[in-house]
Amino acid sequence: MALYSNHTDEQLLQLMKENNEVAFTELYNRYWERLYISACKKVRDKEQAKEIVHDVFLDIWKRREKISVNHLPAYLETAVRYRVINFVNREKAPAFFDLIDSLTNDEMTHSPYEADFSLLAKDMEELIEAWIEVLPESRRQIFVRHYFQQLSAQEIAQEMNLSPKTVQNQLSLSLQYLRSRFGHLLSVLLLLLP
Repeated sequence: MALYSNHTDEQLLQLMKENNEVAFTELYNRYWERLYISACKKVRDKEQAKEIVHDVFLDIWKRREKISVNHLPAYLETAVRYRVINFVNREKAPAFFDLIDSLTNDEMTHSPYEADFSLLAKDMEELIEAWIEVLPESRRQIFVRHYFQQLSAQEIAQEMNLSPKTVQNQLSLSLQYLRSRFGHLLSVLLLLLP
């Protein structure tokens, strides 16, 4: 039996395309915990986070013969983000997301986590970047450290030599501004952040 732990992701994906379950299991074991932690940070529900990660891997297995992935870790993280977005927003507007799902599945022969969604993610990331650029310098630094570097208010306060209350106030002002500009898209925008 081959030692799959020494194989690259690309080699494992190729073996998986040939219905090799051991190669799939190696990929699963390699990335499951990282994706689970990422999902937990977004949904704060351990069981739902597990389900999201399992669904991502199930989708990959179902499409194993035609899947084409250039960078597996980024692909998996993006897939988890979209599953989280669907989970968070499905209750708010189920008809909207059901419509998106049906259009995606009818009009595309590959996964909904590819072409259209990667363009949507790119557009939203550009929107966030443009919005961040117009923030006052201190507020921008706080926002980036909190949402991109995932630092706590306490850690940011220490780094920037500010009081934690000031950091919290600046984050609150940023979120108020985001809500006024983007309304119901706020949760989607924040979930797209790494």
